[in-house]
Amino acid sequence: MGKEFWRDWKRITKREEKAIRTVRLTKKAIFKEIPKEIIISLYVKGSFIRREMNKKSDVDFVMIVKNNGDLKKVKKFSEKYEDMFETKINVSPHSLWELKNNKLWVKSKKPRARPDLLIKKVKEYKLLYGKEINPEDYPKRDDVKDLKTRIKTFRKVFLPYYGQKKFGFQEIIKQVFWLVELEEKVSGNNPPETWKKLAKSIKDKKHIIHDTLRFRLNPTKDKVKRKNFIRKLNRYLLKLEKLL
Repeated sequence: MGKEFWRDWKRITKREEKAIRTVRLTKKAIFKEIPKEIIISLYVKGSFIRREMNKKSDVDFVMIVKNNGDLKKVKKFSEKYEDMFETKINVSPHSLWELKNNKLWVKSKKPRARPDLLIKKVKEYKLLYGKEINPEDYPKRDDVKDLKTRIKTFRKVFLPYYGQKKFGFQEIIKQVFWLVELEEKVSGNNPPETWKKLAKSIKDKKHIIHDTLRFRLNPTKDKVKRKNFIRKLNRYLLKLEKLL
C-alpha cells in the first residue's frame, strides 16, 4: 500500500476529511472488485492532492492496468461507485499499451487527453498502490507541440462543446489552468503545482489566470460574467497562437 500522504497535512478541512474517507473506501472497493494482478499502479490526483477542493470537486484516481482488455473493468467500477461515497469519485484507467503508444484504446464521447498528459504530470500525483511510473520510459510530446494541440482542442472541442451546453463553465475554467501552465513551460518558467500558487506567480493582473482563479474559487452563474470570460479566453488563445 502507498503511504497515506495526507497524514502530514495540517489544518485538514471538513471537505478534506470526507475526501480522505472516500479515498480509503475506494481503495477497499477496488481491491474487492478488481483483481490486484491486473493493477500496475493506482494514483490519486487533482484538487484533492493540491488541497484546492471546492464543493463540486471529485476525488480523481488514475489506474494503470496491464492489458487493454482490463480497461472496461475499471470503467465499469468507476461508473458503479461514482456516487457511492461522501465525495464523488472518478477512476481513469490507462493500459501499458496506451502509455507506450501515446494513444487511447477506448474511444469516448467526452474529450479525453492523450496518455502523455499523465506521463508529463505523474510525478505530481500521489501513489496509493503499486509501482511508480517512470516518465522516461514512455513517449511524450514536447511542450510547444502540446500547447499547439491544446489550443486546437479549445477551438475545435472545448468551446464548441461549451456553446452546445455539453461542457460546463467550470470545466472550461479547469482547462484554462492547464493551458496557462503550458504557456509558462513554453516560456521557460517552472510553474508551481497548485493553481493558487500559479496565479500568484504571474504578476500581470490582466492575465487570464487571475480571472480563472477567481471563478474557480467563487463559481458564477452570471451570464454576462461568463460571456466576458469566454471573450477574454478567445483573445488569450489568439495571443498564444501569435507566440508559437
